[in-house]
Amino acid sequence: LQHHKIKQTILDTSKIIQLQASKDHNGSDMKYTIFPPALLFLCHTSHAARPTLRGAGINLATDRGEAHKEISPAAANHDVFEPALHLDEWKAVDSEQFEWVNVAEVSPGETTCGFLKSPLGWEADANVIFPAVNVYFCVTFAVQQPAPKGNLAIHCGGPGSLSSCLYNAEIMLPDELRGSYNIVAVDQRGMGRSEPTFMVEDCAVQLQDEDGALSAMSLINEDSVRAASKVYKQRALRCWNHPGFRLEAEQADGSSRTFHFLEYSGTRQLAEDLERFRVLFGSQKLNIYGISYGTVVMGTYATVFPNNVNLMILDANVDPGSDIVSRTVDDARAKQQRLDYFIASCEFGNGQCGGDRDMRTCVNNVNEMVDAVSEQFDSFLTPFASLFELFGIRIGKSMIMAIVLELLFSVYEEVEFVCDIAADGAVESFWTWLMDKFTIENSNPMVSLIAATNTTNITDLYPMDSESKPTSGFATPDFPFKDYTIFAEVTSVCQDMITAQDMSLGAYDEDRYVKFLMELHQQYPGAGTQMPVGHSIQWYSSTYYWPNSTPLAPMGNPFVKGIIAGQLHDPWTPYQWTQDMRNNFKSATLLTSRSVNHGINAAIGSLSSDSACYDNILRYLETGVVDFTDGKACESAEIGDSCTISEILSNGQCPPHVEPQNNLIANK
Repeated sequence: LQHHKIKQTILDTSKIIQLQASKDHNGSDMKYTIFPPALLFLCHTSHAARPTLRGAGINLATDRGEAHKEISPAAANHDVFEPALHLDEWKAVDSEQFEWVNVAEVSPGETTCGFLKSPLGWEADANVIFPAVNVYFCVTFAVQQPAPKGNLAIHCGGPGSLSSCLYNAEIMLPDELRGSYNIVAVDQRGMGRSEPTFMVEDCAVQLQDEDGALSAMSLINEDSVRAASKVYKQRALRCWNHPGFRLEAEQADGSSRTFHFLEYSGTRQLAEDLERFRVLFGSQKLNIYGISYGTVVMGTYATVFPNNVNLMILDANVDPGSDIVSRTVDDARAKQQRLDYFIASCEFGNGQCGGDRDMRTCVNNVNEMVDAVSEQFDSFLTPFASLFELFGIRIGKSMIMAIVLELLFSVYEEVEFVCDIAADGAVESFWTWLMDKFTIENSNPMVSLIAATNTTNITDLYPMDSESKPTSGFATPDFPFKDYTIFAEVTSVCQDMITAQDMSLGAYDEDRYVKFLMELHQQYPGAGTQMPVGHSIQWYSSTYYWPNSTPLAPMGNPFVKGIIAGQLHDPWTPYQWTQDMRNNFKSATLLTSRSVNHGINAAIGSLSSDSACYDNILRYLETGVVDFTDGKACESAEIGDSCTISEILSNGQCPPHVEPQNNLIANK
């Protein structure tokens, strides 16, 4: 009976924003033996995990009922929103609990930050006295005050997104809508200006890989996987034993008790810090918007504090469970499917496929050719080993396949020849052709130079990385402390520390670790590139030999309403996870984009937008009402019009090649 009551419930829903720092590979005119940027996917930290600003997707929710009656965008439900506190009350907050860096900046339209002085643990969980930690919160105050729609907390993903995430709203929301919310973002525990910090060498696996085992790891070479596993194990033990994570607190009886920071700095604690912040500043229900890993943050908040949620938007959802094995399998499978879909699109009319060839058969035949010449190629590349190590690229068969696939899908005049010699098994001819591609002249269009990447982000547009402003984590090398950028951009510390705490059922045996990854690669080989499992290794390895995880409760609540949005061919968060999240939040509304990108409005990098879905979110944030039916699917650019093979192999975003559809975004 209860189940049927839930099914009959009239639903409300909501969703949020994300912004994307796009990375552009820029070639030069130098003469070198050079390789395509597609190679860089092999060992780079997933862009989804980097603490940059991400291409924001926006989703909305509304009341649905009365046979899914259409609701006018102008028909705002004023009962949905509760105004925020008057700014005088924000200024007068108890400085023992929260301290503004510059209280004079608490004013309409201004962005400023301060420190939440948070107990390490949740007060109601134990009759103990916890040590305090400092958590850095930032707010962009609404132009209209008191903010008529209340407070909107946003998290852009990672783990590693910092307080500069709040500037996503500056980019994505129309002025009038942006001016009606106080927008809140945070440097979660261990990151940015919050203290203690995760950013220590003992926790950075990339800084402990003295022999290059991580970059040399090949999923078809057992010895190399074992060597990498030892580096991950060493990192787990060294990090756990780092003395800076032992925090002392005197108890009521005068005794001293030691707490371990790495048991109190996961996603659950971030949700608790958001709740503390909400209560300090008025106790109105919180509007929440999460993108990517931000869906774990806001999904956890809605699970633990369901009665305190107003609008909810979860976009590009991460797995709502805590099993690292199933998460790794789902991730690898989705990446394989995206590659398969791109190759299959040749039969749908993808103009990048060069003729009427059966590209699936051609790719399979080429893979066999690469097997036959891989040892010769290894010898050929040996003189360049130090260069590849610098870029974190593993030499081997997967490298050759990445090069050949990029050529097949970009140099159309080569397709017939290469496919024919591969079909004939002409190994000698294939080797001659391959070597010809590495006789490089300045004007040779077939191979791209490994180039330093330039980060395009909004740090030039908005104030950050100063005493009272949001933290970006990458704009200033020594802010908030010396060498921070090295940890934030070169290592995966943020992702590893949160994943290790949040997830469960990782491996504690070298044989099991090696067998799992190699068998998973057999299932999802990525056309010989090792891309699917190669991009999933980091997450699985974060939990390897981790001494004591504190897994999250499964996310979900049958009564919390909102928008759950996902993309069918998302490179970073499998669409299955969006389905799972929607199933767990049964009163929410599913919004699906057929996009090949990450986030509803991931096309921000090309100044275009997936407007069919994006507008739904804007209306929801404006009216508080979901005016579309559950399961709505939006159109998107075809994969052949959006993606190049380089973007597929690097597991990257694919900006649609269309004119800007949103003048506000284009102007920004």
